[in-house]
Amino acid sequence: MSKISDFYSKVLSDDGLTNELESILSGKTISEASDKDLVLIGRLAERLGYDITLDEARNYISGDETELDDSDLDAVAGGKGDSYETKIIVCQVGGKAETE
Repeated sequence: MSKISDFYSKVLSDDGLTNELESILSGKTISEASDKDLVLIGRLAERLGYDITLDEARNYISGDETELDDSDLDAVAGGKGDSYETKIIVCQVGGKAETE
């Protein structure tokens, strides 16, 4: 898991931090955040011990994060790390969603 993912997990697991993040975003989604918003989020991250640059945040949000951190590399190379369950939702036009 990347440091940005770790940061967001930490924020979302704490109501006070979640409220602080929501206050920074002022009703916007993270993908709608301005550079000013991202700088403020970066300051929150720094307070929590995460060093996240503006470029890293932009790349993460745009899905262009191509560089794996050490824990990601360990998980891929040796099968270490956390496991996650993924649900896939399939929806047909005019139908209802089904979970596979």
